[in-house]
Amino acid sequence: MAYTRQQFIGEIAPLAQQDMAKTGILASVTIAQAVLESGDGNSTLTQRANNLFGIKGSYNGQSATFATQEYVNGGYVTVNAAFRSYPSWSASIADHS
Repeated sequence: MAYTRQQFIGEIAPLAQQDMAKTGILASVTIAQAVLESGDGNSTLTQRANNLFGIKGSYNGQSATFATQEYVNGGYVTVNAAFRSYPSWSASIADHS
C-alpha cells in the first residue's frame, strides 16, 4: 500500500502518542522523523522490515539486507548493510526511543 503523508500520519500518530506517554519523547518529533526517514511510510525498508528510521543492525536477531550509499574516504560507495527488521511499527518506534 502506498501512503499519502496524511494517511501515514494518521496511522503512526496513535503509536507515537503511546510511546510519548512511556518515554516523554514528543510524538510530533517521532512523527516528523518517521515521515522524513521512511518517505511517508513508503520506503522499501519500511514496507519490508517495518523499519521507520533506517536503524542498522538486528532486532531480536532479525535483520534485512539492503544496498545503501555510505560515505567512505571522501566519496560515496554502495554497500550491502543489515538493517533492523521489526515485527511492527510500534516496535520500531519503541526501539528508536
